[in-house]
Amino acid sequence: MGFDGIVLRIAFTVTCGLSYLLYGYDQGFMSGVLLADDYLSQMGNPSTFMQGFITSIYELGCLGGCLGSFFFSERYGRKKPIMAGTVLVIIGAVLQTAAFGQAQFMVGRVVSGFGTGLNTSIIPIWQAETLPAKTRELFGSFQYLLVCFGASTAYWANYGLSYSSGALEWRLAVALQMVFALLLMAAVPFMPESPRWLMSHNRIGEAVTILCRMHGTEDETDEEIQTDIQNINQAIELETTAHSTVSWLEIFTNRRETQNLRRIMLGWWLMAMVMLSGVCSIGYYISYLFETSVGLSHNLSLLLSGFNGLWYMASAVIPPFIIPRIGKRGCLMLGALGMGLCFLTMALGIRSGSFGASIVVIIAFFLYYTFFAIGYLAVPWLYCAEIMPLHLRTQGNAITTSSNWLWNFATVMVTPSLMGNEGWKGYLVFTVLNFAFIPFIYVFYPETTGRRLEQIDAVFYNTSPIVCGTEWSKKGKFEADALETALAQHTKGDKEATIEYVDN
Repeated sequence: MGFDGIVLRIAFTVTCGLSYLLYGYDQGFMSGVLLADDYLSQMGNPSTFMQGFITSIYELGCLGGCLGSFFFSERYGRKKPIMAGTVLVIIGAVLQTAAFGQAQFMVGRVVSGFGTGLNTSIIPIWQAETLPAKTRELFGSFQYLLVCFGASTAYWANYGLSYSSGALEWRLAVALQMVFALLLMAAVPFMPESPRWLMSHNRIGEAVTILCRMHGTEDETDEEIQTDIQNINQAIELETTAHSTVSWLEIFTNRRETQNLRRIMLGWWLMAMVMLSGVCSIGYYISYLFETSVGLSHNLSLLLSGFNGLWYMASAVIPPFIIPRIGKRGCLMLGALGMGLCFLTMALGIRSGSFGASIVVIIAFFLYYTFFAIGYLAVPWLYCAEIMPLHLRTQGNAITTSSNWLWNFATVMVTPSLMGNEGWKGYLVFTVLNFAFIPFIYVFYPETTGRRLEQIDAVFYNTSPIVCGTEWSKKGKFEADALETALAQHTKGDKEATIEYVDN
């Protein structure tokens, strides 16, 4: 496609978001499928444990996919693995749609999950490395609006198909995910490769051309283009001088100059927080919870799930505007506080069991998604890709994304039993977890908002893991020269060490 500038950034953002639309759709459609009589009959009327296992095995496939990206995506770039992942999503969807038993349906979910895991571990890197720094948060967070669109589409598809009968009620809901996968396959070939990946593989000319297209200029001497080139080269030089040899095993080292292990742990636990916030417990089972926990009718449960999906989508518009104002740390802490209060309200309302309390519980379900959108819809995916060093970004993001799928599996697996056996007390588990996130984020998580990708390396150059009260807890400025200073200090240290060695 021959467009560039703002049009290219929008098209690129929508393309990246299509993979998350697929993820959101999967969260939504299983909520209705689990209530379809023909599906339950075809699957042998599974127990609540098996319902949770059949649903959550998708996350095990996703875990395998993101770990698979660890080994080959750096070699083949960002686009080719995404195309391969999308093909797997389509194959898995076909297997699920045609399933007549638990085994085939679960195999289909694992295959689709592998493709989704591969895509979602690479797309945040592709997006972070390709979008211009000053629009990274704006466009990067807007793409996660499509997660909500996918979930909302699934909820309304479930509601509409509930008026049908037999296999159509659930098979069509499963098959619709192929539409979005085909759109993704059609769009990816026309999008640019990551300029940072190209430069790290000595394809300088291609990288500069893409930078110019993304900035909407043909002038390679443009100040923004030259700044990007300088920062990328400095990041590569800093990482090269910090290591005599480059190996993916460096991701588990914690040298003071790079602190790779610290970066991995921050990302891994942040992705764990996303799942332990309870989003998939609600997302996959909201219709089920409305019917079993709140006591609503089958039809009303599906209808409210549809409106909840629209509310979620509307709430997803908030992050692009709030992130630049309060930063990613502020969004994470505000989101955790709000989600904790919502779960507390759900627990107390369900315990009461009165008609008025049920209305309050429904409102809390809706508000939960608002606070999740503010803090945990877009921010963690952006954050984990940003904090990784350039030459280990793919491997690092694969490891952090694996946490998302591991905890996703765990929460989706236990939700039917937890909420079914413990009732209102099950909601208190997520109440406590969300409140616990706040001090953890305040103490350990540096702020990345307002900093170029390469400048974020300076956050981890000879710094303390405790960031509260330091400059790294505040928003940065794009004109900061922290990376250049760190590079100069490192180069100076190398020279002094060399002189000392020669003198001796």
